[in-house]
Amino acid sequence: NEYKSYLRFVMDRWSWHSTDKKPAEETRATLPGLRLYDGEHKTEFDQGSLTITTHRLTWSDGGRMIDLPLKCIQKIDTVSSTFTKSAKLVLHLAVASHKKETGPSYRGGESYVKLSFVKGGDQRALGILQGCLNEKRWEKGVIAAGKPTSFMGGGLVRIEQQIESSRISTDRSLNLAFKDIDALMTKAKDMVTLADRIAQKLSDAKTENDETTQLKSALLSIGISNPVTRATHGTGTTYHKSLGLELARMLQKPLVECGGVMSVSEVYCRYNRARGLELVSPEDVVNACKTLTPEQHGMELKQFASGVLVIEAGNFKSLMDALLQTIDEHTCLSAVSLGNITSIPVMLARERLVAAEEHGYICRDETSDGVFFYRNRFCEVC
Repeated sequence: NEYKSYLRFVMDRWSWHSTDKKPAEETRATLPGLRLYDGEHKTEFDQGSLTITTHRLTWSDGGRMIDLPLKCIQKIDTVSSTFTKSAKLVLHLAVASHKKETGPSYRGGESYVKLSFVKGGDQRALGILQGCLNEKRWEKGVIAAGKPTSFMGGGLVRIEQQIESSRISTDRSLNLAFKDIDALMTKAKDMVTLADRIAQKLSDAKTENDETTQLKSALLSIGISNPVTRATHGTGTTYHKSLGLELARMLQKPLVECGGVMSVSEVYCRYNRARGLELVSPEDVVNACKTLTPEQHGMELKQFASGVLVIEAGNFKSLMDALLQTIDEHTCLSAVSLGNITSIPVMLARERLVAAEEHGYICRDETSDGVFFYRNRFCEVC
């Protein structure tokens, strides 16, 4: 065969492709971008497609085609992809038979081959291969070929086999996924502990530079290391009070950055993001917010006339004093300008101005250019 000269290394389990289909053989998948390795050695069989049937693997590049019987595969290992290397499946093979069909080599090679998935698809191929190996159609097909099979019997058996293969493939994929998650969670706990130590040292430092500021920002994004749960803090009022304390600690800096006011919907998103996998419901977040008081937590839950729920820093009087100071600095303010100055959403800025107006701190001037709010000098005259 003219293709024999292309090989640098031996692959004595493979044979040249046979167009004769085996009894009960079915094609399960065809994956592009596949490279073959004989052990650790790259072969000349590169950038081809891999066809998986119930009986064999077929590699092809449009001209050359070689087969590997599935009955030769004893075990499958996986090699994860990296920045420079593609994912691989390692097929551990049985000893080559002396009666095997002619193939790329007649010499003994490595005890395993590698399938390199340059264009991805390794997990899909793994699941299909495991299903085919568990099914062992090459054994059942020979027995079933010599006797007639009823429609109901053959159909039900085939359906049961496909369901079983799918279940086994799903179980394996889930086991691999949860194994990775367990490893990630173990590392995450170590990282959070280290972050707490670094944060403590940074809080003790008297001076800050750009690098210190960036590091603090990175630590804030890690989240809550030991979140409050019903299992650890009970249920009902006790649970909501514990959530409120945790919520208040988390919101100290973000609330200042947001101009002292934050909508409950934004609080809910930030809080659950910080808790990671220990999520809480919107109802629990609202109940936790109801436990906040300016005296104990430095913030409280407010509801504007429009029905919008917000968390406000400090107390109402301090917010009004800050608003009046901002108005004095700019003579007058609109909802848009207040939002830009204090870095809060325009909707919340408008609600704050309306609340201040209702309490007599400011008054409005409606013009063709919009609505502007001024300090209420009438109260001062009176």
